Amino acid sequence: MLPPIPFVKFYRGSKPEKQRENARAVERAYRIADHLFTLMANDPRDVQVHLFAEIARDLNVTTEQVRDAVSTGGYNGITVNLDEADRRQLERYRKD
Repeated sequence: MLPPIPFVKFYRGSKPEKQRENARAVERAYRIADHLFTLMANDPRDVQVHLFAEIARDLNVTTEQVRDAVSTGGYNGITVNLDEADRRQLERYRKD
């Protein structure tokens, strides 16, 4: 089963600066999730390990921002075990 990402918190207050900051964090979390799904879709292995530092480097964000966006995994990365159903869900992320 695919990890439930991205993990985002929504700010519901009225302060414009906090609204902008939250919007940037949400956009970043979705960008991180898309990148991780692309990595998973294009890796032929059933069991995969993706390190948060590598994802951060790829996207020019901090490792902490990647950790915040990925709701499952350990401190340094995430291990996924993909089955056929997962592969079908990831099909749109495949690069041929």
